[in-house]
Amino acid sequence: MEKERVPWWLWPNLLSLDAPLVALVWAWMFAKAWGVVSVPWQLWVTLSLAVWIVYVLDRLLDARLGDGREPRHHFHARFSRVFLVLVVLATGWCVHSVLFVLAKTVFQYGLVILIMAAAYFGAVWSQKRDGRPMVGKNVLAGLTFAYGTAAGIHAYSPVVGIAEMFLSAEVIIFAGLCVVNMTAIDFWNLEGEDEEDAAAVLNLGTLLLGGLAMFVYFSALKRDFFFFYEGFYHERLFYKPFAAGVLVGAACFFLLNQARRRIKKSAYRVLVDLAVVSPVFVFWVMNALNQDSVR
Repeated sequence: MEKERVPWWLWPNLLSLDAPLVALVWAWMFAKAWGVVSVPWQLWVTLSLAVWIVYVLDRLLDARLGDGREPRHHFHARFSRVFLVLVVLATGWCVHSVLFVLAKTVFQYGLVILIMAAAYFGAVWSQKRDGRPMVGKNVLAGLTFAYGTAAGIHAYSPVVGIAEMFLSAEVIIFAGLCVVNMTAIDFWNLEGEDEEDAAAVLNLGTLLLGGLAMFVYFSALKRDFFFFYEGFYHERLFYKPFAAGVLVGAACFFLLNQARRRIKKSAYRVLVDLAVVSPVFVFWVMNALNQDSVR
């Protein structure tokens, strides 16, 4: 019997390249938003490899614990030795780049992200094997991914302080999108009442995320819109296109959640990743149109 051919659009997921691509486009948006003019090419490579390493190890760990039931887990388990060799090489590049090439602040931020990643793997290792998704684990993973994506760019930012980065609406909202993405994938395997409850939770999450994006958008329109004190608001030009993009992303997740059973699981995984990327596309289009109107 002939094996079913893997569609071309699924290969990035099988090779764990989907997450690095998401991290790269969001890092580009953070660079534009924070006014970072010049970023060394080594940072983009290091960011991509660091995210790739974490996702490969995560999938290998899932496969070892018996929690991996999807093609990406089987693929990583089958070629585990190849992936481990590549992980060692990639880790060597990242260590050399952070210690001897990139700004010293990248190393400082990297330690924080490393601790968060270790906490995530600890949560994965200790979770109960009852087949139920752990939302708390996804929250930790979403925060780690968001801060890991933003940290390298922030190290070269001339404006944003470290405390502002960790408390910034843009990074927290991005973390929310990542949590929704991971939770949507986990909820796919549920059935019956569990599935209905999970769908309701996911809908609530997308609505809250959309509401937060609308709050940020309106606060950018007028500083005293919600009658808070003046210092609460940010005079940042990127807030409107950023919030509009996140609103589109939240809407995409809401629609995908409604139609998830009409979509093949492999296609669903790709679509939820595209939903995470959609805010970057909206951000780029709105800024391009704004520049054209100024001219």
